[in-house]
Amino acid sequence: MKTETTTLAIVALTCLLVSCGQESIKEASLEPLPVGEPIETSLESPPTGQSVEVDGWKIVLSEIRQLPNKTDVELLTGGFNAVLGPRGSPIDLIINSMFHMGSSKGLLSWAQYEEIRDLAGVEEAYPIAVGYNYKGYRLVGTLPEMFQEHEWSKGKKYEVKEGGRIFTEDGKEALVGSHVAHRLGLSTGDEFNPYHGLAYDEGSRQQDTFVVVGVLEPTGTPSDNAIWIPIKGLRQMEGDDPAAAQFINAVLLSLSGRAGLALNMKYNKQDSQVTLAWPATTNIDYFLSQTIPAYLSFARQFSEIGKGKAAGWNMDPSQANTVQATADGSEVIEEGMVVKGKPRPLPEEQTEPEPPAISEQLPPLEEGSVYKPLAFRDLTNFEYLVEWEADGKDFDFSAYAKRVPSRLREKSGAKVAVEGFMIPTVVDENNKVKEFLLLPDQMSCCFGKSPEANGWVVVTASKGVEVLMDQIIRVTGTLTVEERWDEEFFVGLYHMDCKEITGPAL
Repeated sequence: MKTETTTLAIVALTCLLVSCGQESIKEASLEPLPVGEPIETSLESPPTGQSVEVDGWKIVLSEIRQLPNKTDVELLTGGFNAVLGPRGSPIDLIINSMFHMGSSKGLLSWAQYEEIRDLAGVEEAYPIAVGYNYKGYRLVGTLPEMFQEHEWSKGKKYEVKEGGRIFTEDGKEALVGSHVAHRLGLSTGDEFNPYHGLAYDEGSRQQDTFVVVGVLEPTGTPSDNAIWIPIKGLRQMEGDDPAAAQFINAVLLSLSGRAGLALNMKYNKQDSQVTLAWPATTNIDYFLSQTIPAYLSFARQFSEIGKGKAAGWNMDPSQANTVQATADGSEVIEEGMVVKGKPRPLPEEQTEPEPPAISEQLPPLEEGSVYKPLAFRDLTNFEYLVEWEADGKDFDFSAYAKRVPSRLREKSGAKVAVEGFMIPTVVDENNKVKEFLLLPDQMSCCFGKSPEANGWVVVTASKGVEVLMDQIIRVTGTLTVEERWDEEFFVGLYHMDCKEITGPAL
């Protein structure tokens, strides 16, 4: 129960930040918390179209001081590690598709879903579609296989309460999340009529009747807060355009091995129509630990402006009424001014010193070490023009020599020490990392900033190492400079056999 409450509280925090839309509620706009206060917490979302009062920072300050642990963040993803959706902010895509909050920024075609479903390294791919609600709770259309085969947590599949079952592919049937069932008193055998749109409007009641065929056992994931129906049923409501059945809102994905980075490059760098949010947990963790606190800091300072207490600001206090925030971290004042840059530290509440620079977080290399420091800037300070597919099919050394400077080719076989951040790609049954990508910063894989093709190191750890994500590490080992492909995926230019890993607390 604690885990479920914690997860819902995290969703409430997110809702407070993202529910500041300026437009009226439509299918592709943010909606307030569902009728009946579905999230059991003191946090309340303002009605859509209204700004968050600047003193709203006080509401969530106590919650944000206890940031979620890794288990809580993983629960928010429902067991998926990526989402494919229309072009836009990855965190907005995650909030919409995994949290079942906010608005979809567009649509994907069914063909786009089938394309990524059939790619190597894609273990699971489930399409989802939205556009209807029942008394404020979102109807989410998907395939019944998701509830039959997917593990929402390692070793745990969805279970249906006694007497119920999973909906069929073509029926007008519903599988109700445990929290929705509790709040609305729904049980197996009940019938209901959906309402068009993402927000409850009594005037938008549909003629279609759905039968509740099952209620999910609690999971502590956002799936508890949704009503699940066949995707065909959602896209074929009475009065809908039949052509809409060919479109979806997003695809929930489980990616294995190096597929995440390869598909990140494919969709975020080469395709201007879609966005791949990967890794989902890193995006969420950054949003909760960086974006929300930055918003609170800004709101607190802006509140002080209105009280005439903040120094260094030259603004009419009458403009300091409200502040709106977007999920990507930018703040928008009611008058339309976009505030850019890092918020100033709180003068009163900030008692802890700023975190040290990356180079100060790791102990120095041992004196006389055979491993020599190698900075990412030395690996990336040239334009690397590799054709991801064509160059791997028919390798030409002379072309390779033109692509990669001799100073780097000559480093192959050198013993080096490289600092960066870990993205695991191969993890064994004991949760030991056997292979990971080392990237120069956490932004290299999140929020749409894809690394260049020479922007990561593929590290092999044959004995297995601990998962050390979201913290700077130093990897020592032997470097190999070589272009490698795995099926249709470009693996990387730089490779290391891991000898040892050093982290701030190691």
